[in-house]
Amino acid sequence: TPENEAKYKYLMRYRWDVLKVKSIEHEIIRCRLDALPGAVNYDGMPHGSGSNTDLSDYAVKLDNLIEELEQSRIKTLEDMSSILYAIDEVTMSDSKNGAKYSILLRCKYVDDLSWEETADAMGYTENYVKGCLHGKALSVFKIPEY
Repeated sequence: TPENEAKYKYLMRYRWDVLKVKSIEHEIIRCRLDALPGAVNYDGMPHGSGSNTDLSDYAVKLDNLIEELEQSRIKTLEDMSSILYAIDEVTMSDSKNGAKYSILLRCKYVDDLSWEETADAMGYTENYVKGCLHGKALSVFKIPEY
């Protein structure tokens, strides 16, 4: 349903945030390696034998990447906090199955477990968790209003 699709996208924000942080961290490593003395350029183009001692471009790029990383980490923590709060609300919204739904949502969307790992953690079959419980969990999950 479109409503569940919106909930799914909301829950996936944290996982995308984590991937963005990792990507920026890798870019910082590449930037630092490129600035090493004698760094090799593998672009296939001929280059002069002079060395470039001006590190100002490197410093600006690195500063920008570090700032982007810090902002991405803050967003990741904020999104995780919001998602965990919303998942905890599921526990309270359904006294019979809320805890089960919360565990499923946390395993899948915060801990990034596969369907098989989630099912194992919960003691159910993968088909039951994926085909039945997940839809029910999404149906009681509510995106927080700001």
